[in-house]
Amino acid sequence: MADKTHVKNVVLLKNIKEKAKSCCDSPKFANNILDIINFAQTEDKSVLTACVKAFHRIFIQFIGNEELYMSPEVDDESKEGKYKIWLNQRYKDVYERLTELLLCKHATVKELSLSTLMRLITAEGHNPITAITAKQSHFPIQRFQEIMRGLISEDYNHKDLISRFQEYLDYDDVRFHVLKFLIKDIKEKKQQPYSDEYLNNMYAMLEQISFPLIDNEVLSNCLCKAPDDLSVFKVSSLKEQKKLFSSAWVQFLQFKLTSSLYRSVLVILHDKVMPYMTNPLLLSDFLTESYNVGGAISLLALNGLFILVHKFNLDYPEFFTKLYALFEPGVFHAKYRARFFFLADLFLTSSHLPAYLVAAFAKKLSRLCLTAPAPGLTIAIPFIYNLINRHPNCNVLIHRTDGSTELSADPFLIDEPDPSKCKALESSLWELKTLQTHYNPDISKSANRIEHPLQTSEIDLSELLENNYHQLFEKETRKKIKIAPVTFIPPKGLLVTNDDKIGLCWTMD
Repeated sequence: MADKTHVKNVVLLKNIKEKAKSCCDSPKFANNILDIINFAQTEDKSVLTACVKAFHRIFIQFIGNEELYMSPEVDDESKEGKYKIWLNQRYKDVYERLTELLLCKHATVKELSLSTLMRLITAEGHNPITAITAKQSHFPIQRFQEIMRGLISEDYNHKDLISRFQEYLDYDDVRFHVLKFLIKDIKEKKQQPYSDEYLNNMYAMLEQISFPLIDNEVLSNCLCKAPDDLSVFKVSSLKEQKKLFSSAWVQFLQFKLTSSLYRSVLVILHDKVMPYMTNPLLLSDFLTESYNVGGAISLLALNGLFILVHKFNLDYPEFFTKLYALFEPGVFHAKYRARFFFLADLFLTSSHLPAYLVAAFAKKLSRLCLTAPAPGLTIAIPFIYNLINRHPNCNVLIHRTDGSTELSADPFLIDEPDPSKCKALESSLWELKTLQTHYNPDISKSANRIEHPLQTSEIDLSELLENNYHQLFEKETRKKIKIAPVTFIPPKGLLVTNDDKIGLCWTMD
């Protein structure tokens, strides 16, 4: 039974190929298009692949030799007119079927359909099937929007397919019309229910959009033929495209995003979105609201918000107070721990920060170190040293000798949310002294640095940010031990240890 089905498929595939060839060879076989359209209604992967290839072969040729071109001079009632009208209708049917196949369950068929559709767009962009003046763009906008509707699906996750589409976003006219479609579609969707898949697809498309690094404001890399005068062509304006880009992102961020999508957006905002916006301050509301959420969301909002504060003069006086609040035990276990410490180190680099603020961060982090996991300590202790190195006024934290030895007498207020009121400068970093007896030798060695004058050069944290228990164990097991210990307490003689019961029975005088 399986062999008969296979033979039948082989015959059908050969038939499709022959019909496509005969159709290209002579217009009298144009009815073969109807047969191939019927074959394409199946769900069989091999048959669909053959049909898509046949559609590509036929209509790329027809568009190229102007078989589909409807000249204004052609009489609709003439044989030529009727044939061209019929052929254009078949082209429309084929185009609709190809856009339907963007939702096919077979990934290879979807990618082949997308590639075929974009080649048809390219062909029409150089050989229009309707009359166009020299001042008009040849870009077939309506047909392109059908592709976009298939990609930004409500029901299917098209992340992989959109990644395949990314190569076309390098063309300035494609990027322009993608942005125009996204803005229009977002406005429409806000008035009606939308699915998580829709948001994921919209984000996947926006994430792929970037702009060429050129000084020239006039863009000229087009997929389709551009008008003769580029100066009046909005597609060629970098400024206009960045306006659309900014508008699309701002409107997209007004949707209620899922938790995972929210995080993904915050991860890319600072380097994939803000550099291309006409005014990054448009993101200030979104980022400040995110920063106030707390937890991982606040960690991820840090970078974008810091850029707005320092590069675009956003007035946000509570920035460091909010950053101080993020220093809590959970930060050592957060997925974005490395990112957080990298950014926090960057934010606290300025030597113009007041001593009380830096002391508050150093003291709070040292207190957190008492219960932190070993990989976190390998970052936190050098982080504290860097803070003190940058701000000599904070040396009092490691040189104070008049403090009480009782924990209850420590003036530092760990629960005080305002760093200016936590009395950090009145305390000391006794926690680092405690860590000198840590079980991990690297950590105890690092904590011992407070016993010596601190180096003037800062410690590079980049190699420590990704530390984990596996790396610590690997490092420890690779060490070469010069003297192998055979007992915890080294013996000083024969039968002289405190717990040696045999020594009670003998006198070694």
